Amino acid sequence: MSDKECFKCGTVKPLSEFYKHLQMADGHLGKCKECAKADIIARRKANIEHYREYDRERAKRPERKAKILVYQQRRRSKDPEKCRAHRLLIYHVRAGNITRKPCEVCGKVHGVDGARVEGHHDDYSKPLDVRWLCFKHHRMEHGKYQDD
Repeated sequence: MSDKECFKCGTVKPLSEFYKHLQMADGHLGKCKECAKADIIARRKANIEHYREYDRERAKRPERKAKILVYQQRRRSKDPEKCRAHRLLIYHVRAGNITRKPCEVCGKVHGVDGARVEGHHDDYSKPLDVRWLCFKHHRMEHGKYQDD
């Protein structure tokens, strides 16, 4: 058997489109990966406060702190110019040489109602030349945010 029907969407797909699940007769989950991901996203949205609290507590565990440190070191060594630009911008903001401006897209102001405005570098060789974007629009600029 190389194909299977998803019980959620009813589409027949190859087994590679289903997560493995050893307790199922054919060794694969009954819903396709796409439907499983959609269910997880919906569950997280419905219980967002629970998951935020879980994520905060999880980040405090020693093994998570160690993984975060390894990830940061790898990221910094992979792109030192980006890291340098980021550090330099933070230094000048804290020193008062540069002030954060409202988001260029929506106008949110940093620190008002929990808004976070970040500096976006179009060119890392110019570390103090930034566009100010809120968290959401900064992620959209990098293509890492989906607005549903």
